Amino acid sequence: MKILAGMRKKLYDLSKIEDTRSLSDVELAEVERLENEIVKRKEFLEKQRQLDVADDGDESQDIGIGLAAPPKGKKGKVDNGGFENAGEFMQALYRKSRGEGFDDRLRKLQVAAVSNSDTGGFAVPTQFVQRAFDNGPAGENGIVLLNLCDKVPMTSDKMTAPGLQNNSHAVAPFGIAWSQVSENGDIPETDVELRAIQLEAYKSACLFYASNEWLADSAPFMRNRLSEIFNNSLRWYIENKIITGTGVGMPKGALNAAATLQINKETGQAADTIMTENILKMWARLLPGSHSRAIWMANQTCFPELAALKLIIKNVAGTENVGGSFVPLLQINNSGIAGQPATSILGRPLHFSEHLPVLGDAGDLILIDPLLYVLGDRQQLVLDASPHFKFNQDKTTFRGKARFDGEPALSSTFTPKNGDTCGWCVKIQART
Repeated sequence: MKILAGMRKKLYDLSKIEDTRSLSDVELAEVERLENEIVKRKEFLEKQRQLDVADDGDESQDIGIGLAAPPKGKKGKVDNGGFENAGEFMQALYRKSRGEGFDDRLRKLQVAAVSNSDTGGFAVPTQFVQRAFDNGPAGENGIVLLNLCDKVPMTSDKMTAPGLQNNSHAVAPFGIAWSQVSENGDIPETDVELRAIQLEAYKSACLFYASNEWLADSAPFMRNRLSEIFNNSLRWYIENKIITGTGVGMPKGALNAAATLQINKETGQAADTIMTENILKMWARLLPGSHSRAIWMANQTCFPELAALKLIIKNVAGTENVGGSFVPLLQINNSGIAGQPATSILGRPLHFSEHLPVLGDAGDLILIDPLLYVLGDRQQLVLDASPHFKFNQDKTTFRGKARFDGEPALSSTFTPKNGDTCGWCVKIQART
C-alpha cells in the first residue's frame, strides 16, 4: 500500500517539476486508479485484522483469499513458518524426501489426508501463499485480474454468498420500487430478490520436477529463483481460469459468463480488425458505475489495430466514405513512472494478456470491471516431494494442490432504466 501511495505522490511531484503544470487527463485517471487500489488494499487488510482477532472456536478457519488455513491448534495469522521464502521451504521438502533429515519447521505445517484419494502434504506458509495470490501491480508478468478482482475467504468446501439480483433498473432498481404516494394511498409492494453466489472449492494440482543439483544449492539466488518460478506458475494458472474458465468443475471465467455482453461487429467490417466504432460502442455498453474502475484487456496481436485507429468520415447521406482522420484513442504513457500501464484507451488502462484469444476472435479485446469478479480460496496450498518418480534422471518430483473458485458477481447482463443492455464485461463479436 505504501508503494501505491508513493507512485501517486510521484505523479504529483512530476507535474510540479515540469513548470508547475496540472496533471494530464491520463495522469489524473492513473491517480484515480491508484486511489481505488489503495482503498481496496485497506479493506483487504481490515478483513485480515478482523479475522485475526476473531475467536469463534474454528481454529482452522481460512483468513483470506490465498492464505493457508493453519494447521489445527494454530491461530490464523500470516507467517513464514520460519522459512526465508517458498524456495527454502521446497528445499526442506527435498531434503525430507531424500532422508536427509526432517526439518522441525515442517512439523507444524504437516497436513493430514482428508480423503482416500488425498495423501496430505505440507501447507505452504501463509505469507508465501499470500504473495502468490496478491503480488505486484496489475499487469506485472502478465497478471491482471488476479490482482484486481474481489477476493473473499471460503470457510468450507462450498460457500453461498448472498448478493442482490440487481440485473435490471427498468422497474425496481436493487429490487425496491419507490414511488410518489398520496396521503391515504396504498404503497406499492416489491420483493427484494437475493441471488446466491455459489462457490465450490475445486481442486487443482500440479506435478513438476527439479534437478537435484539445483535443489541442493543453498545459495539465496537459487532459493529466490525457485520461489519465483513456483509463484509465477500458480498466478498464471489462476489468471487463466479467471478469464477462460468454463464453470464446469472450475471457476467461471469472464469470457464465458452469462453476464458478459457481446456487441455486434460493424456492417461490412473486415476480418481481423478493430474499428473506432467498436471501441466507442463497448464504452457505451459498459455497466453504469463501472467506468471509473474499468480496464481494457487485449491480446498482444491487437496492438497494431489499436495503434492505428481511424474514424471514417462519410458524406451527408452516410453512403460514401469521403476521408479520414487519425483518432488518438490509444494513449501512450510517457510519465516514466515505473509500474504504470504503458497505454490507455479513453483514460482507462490497457493491459495485454496472452490468455485472451488472438485478433479477430470474440474476446480479443474486452472492457471489464475487475471488482465485479468474486474469487474465493478454500484450502491451504499443499506441497510434497518424492525422490523416486524421476530417480533415473536425478530429479525430485513435487506435487502441489490448491482449491479455489470464482465467478462474476452478476448472473446476467444489465437492463438500465433507459438505454441498451449493459455488461460488467464487454467484448466484440468475432471478425473472421
